[in-house]
Amino acid sequence: MTERRTTARGPHAAASQQLAQIGFRLRVAREERGMTISSVAEFTGLTKGFISQVERGLASASVTSLAAICDALTMPMGRLFDPPKIYVNRRADRAPAALMGEGVSDTILSPPGQSDVQVIETWVEPGGGFEPEPYRLPVDREFVVVLAGVLELRIEAETFLLEEGDSMSFAARHAHIWRNPSETERSRVMWVLTSHV
Repeated sequence: MTERRTTARGPHAAASQQLAQIGFRLRVAREERGMTISSVAEFTGLTKGFISQVERGLASASVTSLAAICDALTMPMGRLFDPPKIYVNRRADRAPAALMGEGVSDTILSPPGQSDVQVIETWVEPGGGFEPEPYRLPVDREFVVVLAGVLELRIEAETFLLEEGDSMSFAARHAHIWRNPSETERSRVMWVLTSHV
């Protein structure tokens, strides 16, 4: 099976960008599956050289050829054309959030619409925090890093003292509480909550 290459003048910039995006996604999918160009060529009947050019955005493949390559990679062809999901959250647009705890101020850093991950910056006053009742969150994992000060975190029956630069990750289903044990210094921490969607 042969394919017509792009002309020497090169395609329009938007078309060129789409070719590059399709090629990049095909190459990533192939590498994720541990497949070689040779194995894709054998499965599809296309030449190795042509597949290599498609992956590098140098050749335009027909719908039939793209469908064959996607079939070899067991991926939906529509994934090649999905626009990248990019979320932006400008600092000027963020409002303080009152999420939980005493002596705590939160700012949600992750943009609205981002459902698989949430990033929260928290300032904790001396002696402030979330206690005494442990809580669980309806997410998969929590990651926390101490950017300034200290944070005492108790997960189930185990207590951890995190200092500036320390981080930890744990399953959010475990009951936990946290506080700033310092009597004089505020703590600044960042939470990352992840969910499988």
